[in-house]
Amino acid sequence: MVERIFRVFLVGAVSVLATVARAGDPFVVNAQTTSGTPQSVTASGSSLPDLVSNLIKSEGSFSSLSNQNVSAGLRYGNVNNAILVTRNAAGTSASVSIPSINFTKQFTAANQHDLNKQIEDYARKNGATTYGKFIRSIDQRSDLGIVDGNPLAATALMAGQAYKQFGLLPEPFMPGERRPDPLDQVATPRLAFDLGGGSTHSATGNGYFADGAFSFGLRFGDRVGLTLATPFMYREIQGANAFEIGEEVSLPILIVPSQGNRTLSWLVTPTAAGGVAGSLDLAAGGTFVGGGVTSSLSYQLDGFIFTLANHASYFHGVPVSAGRYKLDTALDQEVLKNGVKVTRYFGNALFVDAGVTYTNFLEKAAVKEYWTPTAGVGVRFNERAGLRVGYAGDFGHGFTVNGGSVQFYFNY
Repeated sequence: MVERIFRVFLVGAVSVLATVARAGDPFVVNAQTTSGTPQSVTASGSSLPDLVSNLIKSEGSFSSLSNQNVSAGLRYGNVNNAILVTRNAAGTSASVSIPSINFTKQFTAANQHDLNKQIEDYARKNGATTYGKFIRSIDQRSDLGIVDGNPLAATALMAGQAYKQFGLLPEPFMPGERRPDPLDQVATPRLAFDLGGGSTHSATGNGYFADGAFSFGLRFGDRVGLTLATPFMYREIQGANAFEIGEEVSLPILIVPSQGNRTLSWLVTPTAAGGVAGSLDLAAGGTFVGGGVTSSLSYQLDGFIFTLANHASYFHGVPVSAGRYKLDTALDQEVLKNGVKVTRYFGNALFVDAGVTYTNFLEKAAVKEYWTPTAGVGVRFNERAGLRVGYAGDFGHGFTVNGGSVQFYFNY
């Protein structure tokens, strides 16, 4: 993919009558001739590879390419002139600039074939690193980022899973006297299924998402557990599709077991994580590893439980190679989440909860911070199983999410 994108922007030249771009598309290419009769074109789309493929193949909006000097610029999401390209009429010289990472490369050859070959060689040997830095800059400046930088990015998905599972929304069993296994009162259930979804609105445009998680836990005594969780998300942004999935291994440790009414409990959970995000339409993606720790401090008071949840995590990009292609992920991100929740029980079968969380990306991000209000209602079928239906929103500068989820939990 990296090679394809580099080839398109480095060797493309355009000369066509002006056309009107469809509003709302995440990508826009503006091009104009710099020799001969002045002509220009503005074309947009939801798939970056398709858009730039039409440019180089003289198809679609670029069907009337002619042999003239050309200058072109790409708008990626809300980042204008994310990539700038020039090419001469003979096809023997081309240059590309990525202002956000201070990258400029000039290519010169005897003929167009040699120029294309030179570009291909560079893309295979050096393009992954350069393009990885470019995608990182997009995560920091545009809400189109799928690896990092906004409430629906992969790093936020992974941090949010550990935080919700062990911090803000632990197993919703009835408070009361100390059970034989203290983990039952504060830790995640041994089996849990979450499915959810919602809508998004940002500077780039509107979209929707579907997400969820499956988790399975084991117990080692009455104070320590081991949980495997697989969070995932499908995301649509103005016609562009993106996918995220990860795996987390957590070790919930009950530091202070609850003794029943008017007592504290404290659960601390370290987590190791790895994830991947990708989108052919956005020509973006990456893989990363990381981990973090979650603290959940709760106090029972009659029919209430008051919870203070805190989470910190770190994620680092890792390269992946497949044949002659290589994908670099230029990522170093730290995420902090801090929130409170109140749960009210009505008898032994019904409960409601409400809370709010503040999230902060410590490194550069397009959406640096955001607030997440939550609310839910749940039913306990018996002492071992139950269902919770909830709402969660994310509200950051220029980025809004409204969604809901259904969680089924089972303990044995």
